[in-house]
Amino acid sequence: MRQQEGNKTDKRRTAQFVDGNTAKDMQSAPQRRGEEVHRELERKKKRDKEEQERRQKLDKEQRERKRKLRATARKNQERALQMSPGYLLFVAAALVVMAGVTVCYLQMRAELTRNTKRVASLESEVLTLKSNNDSKQQKLEASIDLEAIRKKAMEELGMVYPSQGQIEYFEMKDSDYMNQYKEIPSK
Repeated sequence: MRQQEGNKTDKRRTAQFVDGNTAKDMQSAPQRRGEEVHRELERKKKRDKEEQERRQKLDKEQRERKRKLRATARKNQERALQMSPGYLLFVAAALVVMAGVTVCYLQMRAELTRNTKRVASLESEVLTLKSNNDSKQQKLEASIDLEAIRKKAMEELGMVYPSQGQIEYFEMKDSDYMNQYKEIPSK
């Protein structure tokens, strides 16, 4: 029994199985000769060397590209920092125009604010005057005794009511008021 267990562990270690009554060739590839191994190592060294040279060449190209980009960026920065007299003149003119427009705008806003306050003040004054006029009108109407005036006019001044023949009627077609330029003729 122990021997069978030992065989099983051997089979597991070697992982070789015998199938059937004949043993198969356990080596799938022929044994390489020393010369073939040497050539393959040489080819591998050559491939590694070519790969390394290719990488070095790419690194060199990238460094060169970066250097050119930095030089171009530096030139662009220098150009950007240098302002031509024409450009300075244009910027100065634009600033003067913008300042002028801003000043005009602020003056107009201030004038609009003043006018708005003045209109509000005048409206308030008009309302005050109207209320004063209304109160004075009411006082005036309350102070007049129409019956006393009629009595004085009839008794002291001899006023009489007009008769039917003395009343003349007229029609107004265009407006609801009339301006009197002359005295009304008597009959």
